[in-house]
Amino acid sequence: MKKYFLLIALAGLSACNTGYHLTNRTANRIGVDSVTAPADSGVANFLKPYRQGLDKTMNEVLTRSTGRIEKGQPEGPLNDLLTDALLQQASQRYGKPIDCAHLNYGGIRNNLPEGNITTGSIFEVMPFDNQLVVLTVTGTMMQQLLNHFADGNKLVIGGLRAKIHEGKVQSVQFTNGRTLQPNETYTVAMSDYVAEGGDNAGFLKNPVKRENINYLIRDALIDYFRQQGKTGQPINPLSDGRISIE
Repeated sequence: MKKYFLLIALAGLSACNTGYHLTNRTANRIGVDSVTAPADSGVANFLKPYRQGLDKTMNEVLTRSTGRIEKGQPEGPLNDLLTDALLQQASQRYGKPIDCAHLNYGGIRNNLPEGNITTGSIFEVMPFDNQLVVLTVTGTMMQQLLNHFADGNKLVIGGLRAKIHEGKVQSVQFTNGRTLQPNETYTVAMSDYVAEGGDNAGFLKNPVKRENINYLIRDALIDYFRQQGKTGQPINPLSDGRISIE
């Protein structure tokens, strides 16, 4: 595939003389390919060890799956798997239990394959360098978070079960046994992108507390899948019904 650079010739224009003005412009396409710009063997040899190291890292098999793991709305096996992974890894890093974990649906950029799941697979799912942060929020803000993402069936959550009616969350049951009460506080592991108001979640900019745990979401997922691989048991892609529509 050729890549093109746009060459623009501007006639009669001078940045130094304000009395001039643009009178004409022309454009030509200059094709750049392996013929016009052959590979530099010296550069290729210089980069070879770095490329080999990158390939080795990206091709590391972390675990296996018995089937393709896909995201979905209002729920999908990948939604559940990723948020459960984040909840586990965030709690370990945080040093104490966290109530739930959240991911923005649009931030999940790919599905996971059947068979080998490699480091490269995780990079395809989560290519962004988003940090995992822990927010402490009131029950009222937690309800607002759930409602915000439930509207449009984009609620991707781990650590709780929710029923949605007409775009609003009507009931919440945390897997740790807690119930959602307006005046109580809850901890949520999530992307710094959402915590800073991404996905129109500006209401999260003023939580009770925000704690950065210096852990990339992608690294948390890689660590989780590597741990799963060490168990010798493949992943079975299933949804557990945590999100239901009434």
